[in-house]
Amino acid sequence: MTTSNKKKPADTTETKPKAEQAPKTAQVNEPKAAVKNTVIENEVVENIMKSGMDAATKGYEQAFSFSQAQAEKVMENLYKQCESAADMGKENAELAAKSGNSFAESYQKLNNLFMGMAQVTMKKNMAVAEAFIGAKDFNEVSDIQTKFARDSFDTMVKNGTEITELTTKLTNEAVEPVRKQVTEAVEKMIKTAA
Repeated sequence: MTTSNKKKPADTTETKPKAEQAPKTAQVNEPKAAVKNTVIENEVVENIMKSGMDAATKGYEQAFSFSQAQAEKVMENLYKQCESAADMGKENAELAAKSGNSFAESYQKLNNLFMGMAQVTMKKNMAVAEAFIGAKDFNEVSDIQTKFARDSFDTMVKNGTEITELTTKLTNEAVEPVRKQVTEAVEKMIKTAA
């Protein structure tokens, strides 16, 4: 039989006197109280976190619903403005055609007026030329010339007045639909913006 020459390691743990050691019941109660306090603290923290999360969720939902309502209003206004712009584009095209027709009619009326004036003037000039040829003396030529100058001046004033009146009337007819359209467009934009 062989015996081992190995030595046991020395016990280095100190033993405390029994007076320093806490009683076992206190040690058992202390962890229970600590656990109970920890549980209560965890519940309080969880309640605070839950309340905070609920408040944040409600705030987010309110902000989101408000933002969504505002976005819907903006989109609705934008849609109305686009629709209005499309209508205005259509109306403007119709207006341009109407105004173009009015301008063409006005040009035709002015052209007819000028042609009529030219024909009347040509006939008067031919009549004066014939009168000059048929004149018997210089006094008669002078009287024909004086009457022709007076008639020409009166005709010029009359024709100028007719041209001014017709031009003003035709301009108003051509511009009136444009003025009306611009007024309506401005009113629509004001209503849409409001």
